[in-house]
Amino acid sequence: MPLVAGDIFAGYTIVRLLGSGGMGQVYLAKHPRLPRHDALKLLSADVSTDTDFRQRFIREADLAATLWHPNIVGVHDRGEADGQLWISMDYVEGTNTAQLLIDHYPAGLPPNDVADIVTAVAAALDFAHKRGLLHRDVKPANIMVAKPDDDAEPRILLSDFGIARRQDDVSGLTATNMTIGTVAYCAPEQLMGLEIDGRADQYALAATAYHLLTGSPPFPETNPAVVISRHLNALPPDLADVSPQLAALDPVIATALAKDPSGRFRNCTDFARAFAETAQACGSASTAASTVTAAAAAPTMPATVGRPRTTPPVQAHELTEKHRRWHRIVPGVAATVTVLIAFGVVGYFSQRQPDTAPTQSGRSPAAVLDGKYRLDFNFAGQTINGSPNPPADPQINDDNTRWWAFRSTCVGADCVATGTALDTTDPLAADQGGRTAELHLVDHVWQEVPDKRRTQVLECYTENGSWIEGSHTEVSTRSLKPQPDGTLRGIQTITVVTSECGLEGRVDQIPFVATRNG
Repeated sequence: MPLVAGDIFAGYTIVRLLGSGGMGQVYLAKHPRLPRHDALKLLSADVSTDTDFRQRFIREADLAATLWHPNIVGVHDRGEADGQLWISMDYVEGTNTAQLLIDHYPAGLPPNDVADIVTAVAAALDFAHKRGLLHRDVKPANIMVAKPDDDAEPRILLSDFGIARRQDDVSGLTATNMTIGTVAYCAPEQLMGLEIDGRADQYALAATAYHLLTGSPPFPETNPAVVISRHLNALPPDLADVSPQLAALDPVIATALAKDPSGRFRNCTDFARAFAETAQACGSASTAASTVTAAAAAPTMPATVGRPRTTPPVQAHELTEKHRRWHRIVPGVAATVTVLIAFGVVGYFSQRQPDTAPTQSGRSPAAVLDGKYRLDFNFAGQTINGSPNPPADPQINDDNTRWWAFRSTCVGADCVATGTALDTTDPLAADQGGRTAELHLVDHVWQEVPDKRRTQVLECYTENGSWIEGSHTEVSTRSLKPQPDGTLRGIQTITVVTSECGLEGRVDQIPFVATRNG
């Protein structure tokens, strides 16, 4: 039963409920001893008793608590009371940048304001990276702009460091990148499950900057498999195509979004410095356009937003103008109160439907992926790079069936499935190749963690124009959407990532239907 105002929990006095979801509730609470209010997160009983999650919670809360920085939401304490895990953190009143775009700047923020955000977040990230911690989920929803006082600048804070881990930690306590990271902003190496470092966070920050500048992420497709393919192969889209005034920022964004981490900036601060310096050049050109956009999106706010950043020394009237600019950017009334979770619960909340009653096992029927499944592929519906490409030999559909065994488990709304390929001639036996898969339920669709492997190619095009048998490297992933009739409709996406056969960047997509058969 939810707590009410005046209740005492772990010494904290409850003021009011701030939010709830599949993992528990978040309250505004008075600290037991200090004259302040904290955000107090209580985990649900089923999560609190899960051994693996408890280990992850304790470990990651402790890691997050080591980060004391003006641009990072602070974690204060954790514990257990009445059979429930809890954690306390900064209570931040303001709005996140994703909501800011939706409410007031659908076509993007002025570049100087984005530079302020990028600079603050870069400082937070480099601070964490120097201490061996990665964030792994940088995105607009995890960047807060705290409501400023009358004569103070707003604070820009990075939240959700609860999915951080030490750079040398490969224990896998946290769920895979496919679940905890938003694929719209994930670096290629993170999507492929490779070893990552701070440059993966830099990539995500650059993708976030692109979104803040234009109002949409670099690859706005709604199919996660397509977005993954774009991150792995497609060149970053030019800002100039959206707004010619932003053309000067294209080389900066392109560097931070390099496919190979070695091609990016040395650290996040270097990226932010280059971004801020370049934003000065395009700030004036974009001010007029931003003013029109802001007026259309928020007519009750002053029309003039954004101004070119000045070089030091900063004069008093310039500082006042900067305060005024940020007061316009952050609405001063009815500000969104965002509670920042220190272990990745934000993702769980977004996936859980409040009116969906769970089964006794904690899973909704759509979340179940258990048993033996026959996957019937429709090669006639295959596309290559988005264009229809049915096989020349229609008999290829005679060999269109694959068998897999899946088993799924859920903790709250976090559902994971593991799969094993079965022999196509004897579905009671495992496939000789030992193929396995891991899938996560993301927005009610099972999404497979990308699998990278060498593949034999019968017709490999050589430099002298001949065709020989060869091999190249592919990344494969599948999405499966549960249907009312109990089947799952899916797409297998195969992306060629090496050039031995002259096919690098090719994307094959094959539709299929998965039917449970035991």
